[in-house]
Amino acid sequence: MIRYVLAALLAAALVGLAGAALETGAGEASERQLEVAIADVESAAVALDGEELSPPDHPDPQRVVELSLPTESLVTAGVSHLEIEPVADADASVVRYTLSDGTTGRELIDRRIVYRDRADDRSTEIRDGGTRRLRLVLLADGEGDPVVVVDPPEADRPR
Repeated sequence: MIRYVLAALLAAALVGLAGAALETGAGEASERQLEVAIADVESAAVALDGEELSPPDHPDPQRVVELSLPTESLVTAGVSHLEIEPVADADASVVRYTLSDGTTGRELIDRRIVYRDRADDRSTEIRDGGTRRLRLVLLADGEGDPVVVVDPPEADRPR
């Protein structure tokens, strides 16, 4: 009888340890996925910045980036909030994110990225995980300097 009780206690302890390991691994897996998504945005922005501004009658240089942000599952913690904020008076942006397990993180992107309005320093905000597309367009700001502007494609705009 004692053997059965000990076996049940051991099984319960192993299940508890496995659950804790899954939670820890889920946060780390999500952070790795976010690092890849942020690197994709940065490489597209850097590639755009290497191009010249278009004359008024020509299409502006652009790149479409498909972000695969983690969703809540047994092996990943979902994204609650992701924000790309342009740094004032610098050619850089800060990416901040919060996962569903409470983990927060920050990364620096080596290009200034603004949302929708080239003359405004609005942040790009994404709530929840899943696949998102961002269209990055190279435009001139109010002073004629190039700036990367995020404009979600029609299909991804809120209705």
